[in-house]
Amino acid sequence: MRRCLSLIVPTRGRPAKLRRMLDSVAATAYHPERLEVVLVIDADDPASAVTHPRLKVRHVVVPPGRTMGALNSAGYEASTGDYVMLLNDDVTARTPGWDALVFGCLRRFPDPFALVHVNDTLMRDNLCVFPLVSRAFCELAGGICPPCYHRYRIDDHIEDAFNLLAVLGERRIVYLPDVIFEHDNAVQHPEAGVVYMSDPAVLALDAPLFDALLPERKELALRLRAVIEGWTNSTAEGEWRATLAAVGHSFDVRTPGRQIVIRRPWWRPVRESLAALTRLINCARRKNASGFVRAVRNRLARPALTPGSRME
Repeated sequence: MRRCLSLIVPTRGRPAKLRRMLDSVAATAYHPERLEVVLVIDADDPASAVTHPRLKVRHVVVPPGRTMGALNSAGYEASTGDYVMLLNDDVTARTPGWDALVFGCLRRFPDPFALVHVNDTLMRDNLCVFPLVSRAFCELAGGICPPCYHRYRIDDHIEDAFNLLAVLGERRIVYLPDVIFEHDNAVQHPEAGVVYMSDPAVLALDAPLFDALLPERKELALRLRAVIEGWTNSTAEGEWRATLAAVGHSFDVRTPGRQIVIRRPWWRPVRESLAALTRLINCARRKNASGFVRAVRNRLARPALTPGSRME
C-alpha cells in the first residue's frame, strides 16, 4: 500500500508566501498525488483559503486567536495521511524528489515509530524544526502536540520524546541534511549571522510549559519503547523508568550522535537529470508523432487529385 503524507500548515495573512510554498512543494515532489496539504485558517482570513492545481488542499477554518498548538491539533484532526508533517507557510521546498527520500528512509524501520526532519537552513541538525511523524505515533501520544503551546517548543516537544526514547536504547530520529526546506523566518545577527527569529515574550510563555511537560514525554517514551519491543515486562519497565528518572532536563539528552543522518546518494541527482532528459525526449517524440498523424489525417481528408483535375 502506498503511504500518504499530510502537510499541516497554519497560515494567516500571507497568501503570496503560502502560494509560493505550495508551488515549491508541488514542483519538487515526485509523487504529489501522495501528498495532502491541510491549511488551518482563521475565520476572518478568507484570502488564505487558496487551492492548488497539482495538490490536494484541505481547509480547516477555526476561530481567530487560537494557539499554535491548537492550530496544529486542528490540522491533524482533519488530516488523513499515514504520516504528518508540521510546516510553515514561509517555507520553500528546494530538493527535487524530497518526498521519495522521506518515504525511503521511513521504510528502513520495521514499525512506524520514527521522527524525520529536514534541513531548514537555520537550525539544521541542532533542532528538528519541521517534524514528520506517523499517525500511529500521534495516536499513541494523544495527538500531534499539546494544544497549550502558544507558538514555540512544539518541535522541541516532539523531538524530546524521541530523544528520551534514544536514552532507552532506540535511536529513531532521522536527519536529512540534503533535503532543503528553506525557512524565511530569519534575521541578521551582528555576530552570529543569519539566525532564527523568535519573539522573546511568547518564548517566555512556552519555555515553562515545555519544562513542565517533561514527565508526560517520559511516559510517552516508555509507551513507545514497549510498543516497539512488542511486549510488556515489569522488570524491563522498571529499568526503563529508572533510566528516565535520571534525566533531569531535556537538554541533558540532546547529545551528539542521537540522530541518524542519511545523506542523499551521490548518484541520485545524475539519475534525476537523466530521467528529466528522457521525459523531454519522449515529450518531443510524442509531439512529432502527433504532428505526423495530424498531417496524414489532413491529407486523407482532402479530395484526391486525378489527372485533369485542379485545386481551386
